[in-house]
Amino acid sequence: MEQKGLEHQIIPNWLSEAECDILYNRVIETEEYVKSTGPDEAAVLGQFSYYKETDALGGRAASYNYLDDPVIYNIMMPAIRRIFNVGLNVRMWANTFRKGEGIGFHAHRDASASNGPKQTWASCVLYCGGPTEGIWFNLQMKPKVFEDVHLKNKKGDLIIFSADVPHWVPPHETDGIRVSIAFDVSGDGGDGDPRMLRPVK
Repeated sequence: MEQKGLEHQIIPNWLSEAECDILYNRVIETEEYVKSTGPDEAAVLGQFSYYKETDALGGRAASYNYLDDPVIYNIMMPAIRRIFNVGLNVRMWANTFRKGEGIGFHAHRDASASNGPKQTWASCVLYCGGPTEGIWFNLQMKPKVFEDVHLKNKKGDLIIFSADVPHWVPPHETDGIRVSIAFDVSGDGGDGDPRMLRPVK
């Protein structure tokens, strides 16, 4: 495992390129079905992405957990179990970005919210393929020193970071679909609907 600063880690070759290709195709195949399970939660809350205002696949984290798909489960759960303890909870979603699309500055936990979860949790992102300009993080590189850090995407590498770390994905300007799978892992469920959690097992 490669350590990169205080708030994130990269696990190289967490999955193989062949496994990522299967995940990539499965996310595309099931995209319209997953969108049909509920509204884009960010759009409902008025939290539009800077780059994609409505109907984002990633906005279905409140209505669908990708671990309910057997194709994705059979690849992702054994890999998750290698690095996280059995009994923790996983909330998993996918993102698809077409030409001109990305996602704006955001974090999975608002550390300043008085009514939010008191403890942070692990957030993870796996790039599965397609055009990419990488991903940006606002990271604490040493105590009280924050920097915007650009990480290149490599198929199969897993990026793990604290849920309260802001991050964003710039839009790409080429044809094709960028696909990633993201998930939060926590002991107490983290944020969101507890019915959307699946145990590590």
